[in-house]
Amino acid sequence: MPDEITVKPKSEPAPATSLPENQTVTLNRAHLVILCAAGLGVSFFLPWVQIIGANISGFDLQKMSDQERLLWAIPIFCAITIIANITKKSQQVAGLITGILPFLVGGYWYSKLGSDMFHILSYGGFLSLAFGAALLILSPKSK
Repeated sequence: MPDEITVKPKSEPAPATSLPENQTVTLNRAHLVILCAAGLGVSFFLPWVQIIGANISGFDLQKMSDQERLLWAIPIFCAITIIANITKKSQQVAGLITGILPFLVGGYWYSKLGSDMFHILSYGGFLSLAFGAALLILSPKSK
């Protein structure tokens, strides 16, 4: 009697919705710049200062006088930085300008308030400075 031959059915490929177990996600500098710009844009609407129990955001500050209207540059440049990456344009300059803006605002308020500024600064202000610093570090090296 001849040897037996067994035929195994060909396994079907896994559906496209299932992910392999060892899949990794990589973030390059451009993605990190987008995340920092988005974080800075969100932190514009978070409380920057706390005065007499009132939390005041960057959005609230820009309503106080005509000089503070320049605060709108922060979310505008955040959007420009994000759009520059989406359209595959160089985001280096936009990212640098976006990163510098929170420090310019902080310097302005420090000149007005002195060291008292750090006592009234809230988490939104600290986040803005942190995202600004990250943008200053990451933007020059992104493509």
